[in-house]
Amino acid sequence: MKQKKIKIFVIIYLNFITSVFGVELSDGKIQARLNILNGNSSECLMHRFYTNSGWINIEGEVGRNGIDGLYYKVQDGTIKEVLVSESKWNKSRLGRSGKNKLIKQMSKRWIIRTLNRLQKYRPLPEYDTIKRFIENNQYRARLFKVYPKDNDKIRIVIYRLKNKGDNEFDKIKVNKLKPISIENPKNTFEIGMVKAYKECKKKAINKYFPSIEEKAINILLNNNYLKKKHIKIYLN
Repeated sequence: MKQKKIKIFVIIYLNFITSVFGVELSDGKIQARLNILNGNSSECLMHRFYTNSGWINIEGEVGRNGIDGLYYKVQDGTIKEVLVSESKWNKSRLGRSGKNKLIKQMSKRWIIRTLNRLQKYRPLPEYDTIKRFIENNQYRARLFKVYPKDNDKIRIVIYRLKNKGDNEFDKIKVNKLKPISIENPKNTFEIGMVKAYKECKKKAINKYFPSIEEKAINILLNNNYLKKKHIKIYLN
């Protein structure tokens, strides 16, 4: 029995090492990790964009599920404005949840459901206040999309989500920023955005592809759209 337990432990350990350190990663696993990496990079850009505009970020997720961007502004010690934002990379779309997938991501009902979970796991007074703003339709809802453009640029497009009942909304484009060059940002704003983009991407590469060396990572950071072929070159 003892030998059997040891054998099981060894198998589990070897599987863990293989998973974490990128040994013989299948194309499917590489793509899954790239999806997370690109999504994280988009989320970092969103946080930098809004916090630079005076918004305070509060955790909107339980684990990896929830609201990408939950923000508020304070006046005289009291929350006066609330912003809910979801980030998406390239062609990624808002999803659906609940019974029969009827609840659309970023709809009012979806936001309240998410806040209920947040209140359960992190009973902070800010969530109570934010929830009241949502229930009274006194909040801004945004979709923050990041698109790879040309060979070394990213483009940010922001949409306003206008409620049409609890589960639906209209998507209205409100801001389309000029493409930002990853290698040659032009001004303070672009430099800050590129810094956030690269910091987040580097952290994700170290986490999901730890066998890739620092020199190779620096090359990958200047690629606006990492794909399997770019990663596989440096895995072995």
